[in-house]
Amino acid sequence: PASTSDGDSTGAPVDPNVNVDPSNGMGGTISPGMSGLTPLGAEIYVPTTYDPQQLASPVIWLFNETPGQWQNATLADAAILVDLHEYNDTNKIVAKLNETLEILDAQYNVDRGRYYWAGWSAGGNLVIIIGSQNQDTLAGTMVFPGTGGNFAQEALAGWNGHKLRMYYACGSEDPNFDANAVQFEAETWKNKYGYTTRFDLVPGGPHYLDEPTYKVRDAAWQWMRGYNLKN
Repeated sequence: PASTSDGDSTGAPVDPNVNVDPSNGMGGTISPGMSGLTPLGAEIYVPTTYDPQQLASPVIWLFNETPGQWQNATLADAAILVDLHEYNDTNKIVAKLNETLEILDAQYNVDRGRYYWAGWSAGGNLVIIIGSQNQDTLAGTMVFPGTGGNFAQEALAGWNGHKLRMYYACGSEDPNFDANAVQFEAETWKNKYGYTTRFDLVPGGPHYLDEPTYKVRDAAWQWMRGYNLKN
């Protein structure tokens, strides 16, 4: 994709292979490279690189995204992936977020300073809207595309703590999202409220940006993975 609005064109500012806030959880039953379901039906994928003795794993929660899309993004196999298997039921989404947070914290060595949310379409909208209200625990958001609009603006404008980082990608031929409007949102959060944002325009890209063709998740993770709650 061609970047048209980038809050930090150099990408991640710190070494992503350094623990920030490890949970030191142990005893999880999902082996590296495998997935498992929680009691509420969320799916947890443990990457092939997971080694709790060496490094706490970042976690990416997926909203209307699938682990397969992220497994095609080679950089993302360094993160635990959580597919919420929910579309737009906010109550169920929040319940699964809380459930998986508890499971991962207790049973796996995850880095609580490197929690991220990623979403597509309606899921991308929820990532921005709900994410704006959870900046105390969330390091960054990635949407392909999504917008928060007025629903997120109040929370973003009123937040005085550590600001989350926000990545947006949108296809120039997306019939559901106006790429100019998505870019305008990213620039508004940056210029008006001081957030670090990046917008990537995908020339010729449709609404669904599959990873093998467009590589937007690779681009998002390359840029996002070194941002955390302490930098």
